[in-house]
Amino acid sequence: MDINFTVPEITCGHCKETIEKTLNTPGVSNVNVDVDTKAVSLSISDGVEMTDVESLLYEQGYTVVQG
Repeated sequence: MDINFTVPEITCGHCKETIEKTLNTPGVSNVNVDVDTKAVSLSISDGVEMTDVESLLYEQGYTVVQG
């Protein structure tokens, strides 16, 4: 399933790298982070919930805003 959301705390390339590394986990693929728009898109496979993605990012100090 393809997911799109924003992360208001994205401010630089380091944020992008941190998010990409954090989401480099089984069941998550095609992670794309746009620093300018603070947008994140990714694909999750069966067995991975959006709450799992949110928890991973929250542990790094990022919040997920959907819609």
